Amino acid sequence: MADVEDGAPLLDKQRSIAAESAKLEAHYHETQEIANLRLWWGLCYANAMGVCGIVLVALGSTLSSLAEDCGTTATAVGTVFIARGVGAITGALSSARLYAPPRRGNHIMVVVLLALSAVLLYMPFVHDVWVLHVTWFLMGLCTATLDTGCQIMTRKVHGVHAGPWLGANTVCFAIAGALVPLIEIITGELFAQYATLATISVLNAAALYAAPHPETPEIKAQLPPRVGANGKGDKAPKGPYHLEFLFGCTVFWLIGGKVDTTSYITTYVRQTGVVSSSKASVALLLLWIMITIGRLVGLQDQINLKKQPTRAIFVHLTAWLFTGTFGMLLTTIFPNSGVCFWLGLSLYGLGNGPCVGYCYDLVNRMTIATEEGMSIVMFGLNFGASLVPYLTTVFWDYTGVGADILIWTTLVSMFVPMPLLVAAAYVGKISTPLSGGEFSPMLKK
Repeated sequence: MADVEDGAPLLDKQRSIAAESAKLEAHYHETQEIANLRLWWGLCYANAMGVCGIVLVALGSTLSSLAEDCGTTATAVGTVFIARGVGAITGALSSARLYAPPRRGNHIMVVVLLALSAVLLYMPFVHDVWVLHVTWFLMGLCTATLDTGCQIMTRKVHGVHAGPWLGANTVCFAIAGALVPLIEIITGELFAQYATLATISVLNAAALYAAPHPETPEIKAQLPPRVGANGKGDKAPKGPYHLEFLFGCTVFWLIGGKVDTTSYITTYVRQTGVVSSSKASVALLLLWIMITIGRLVGLQDQINLKKQPTRAIFVHLTAWLFTGTFGMLLTTIFPNSGVCFWLGLSLYGLGNGPCVGYCYDLVNRMTIATEEGMSIVMFGLNFGASLVPYLTTVFWDYTGVGADILIWTTLVSMFVPMPLLVAAAYVGKISTPLSGGEFSPMLKK
């Protein structure tokens, strides 16, 4: 009798997991017409996120050249990250109202893409520090409005299917970002780089403009349901956005460390001499190749997990975080080893790559899709992309830590998300190896 009683909690947990999977399965039925339309929209939003990736990496990788044109240095003009941050915060916070009905999100994104292409074309002609700050502000405003809109529209269009698509957005972000150092290596000219980026932005605007509008009443009624907030979908009460805040803090560190490393890894190589200075561009290229590989593997994993309980996403995300943390820890312990530098950078890129995509998947599973909720998450992402690199330049120039601050900051950016995930698991009542909480399925009535 005691054995039966001891096994009862395990049996109840297995039944709860099976019930959650069954309810998820029930939401995946749709017509082929809607599936085709979702594919079209999904590709457009993923490509738009790719434009954001191109801009983000280009700003970081060309900062030294831009600063040189203005008669200064990359670390001395680190305040451009604050300018970009102000623009990004403005764009992220205003997106909740900007993308709310009756406005059509696709039209908003087309306008932003065209504005972004104009700023990109002007960038090579900037020769004044203040003008440089203005252009970075505009870049932050446009990219934050664009990537927040991509995520908002992805959740609106795909509903319960959105998890892997949100991950696909980050994959395109990484692939596009990896193209930037390749363009730099091939062309070697600032104008050629930015002209190429502007052209990509215009082409994507044209593709998005040609797409049907998912917010027309006849199409909207056929879109997949939005599942979250204990399975109540669109009828769930909105706010107070505790989970969105926690995931916003998580992506703050993940993207902050990524942008920080992207912006200063070449400078780090040249100043420390850990490897040959001629390998500085190769280090940036390797970083984004590994980020892209991580995101591709992570996307396939998300697709495999899309009908699995939410706790599985937590477990897999934790494993990726440990991978990136170990890579940076290796570089920290052996700062003068070239082998450890290449290995640590590779593991960091591989581990960091898919993490934001998993966070988006968790947000989609655990919360209801609202413009305000997604804006909070994207605010954290864009704030981290600006504040973390700026603080790195402050410590780099005004303390005795020097270039090593880059590695320490990157290490912290991979470690801090783990306790934040524990907090999110407790708030969402999801059991994980880290949280140890009692399992409570998100779709349980």
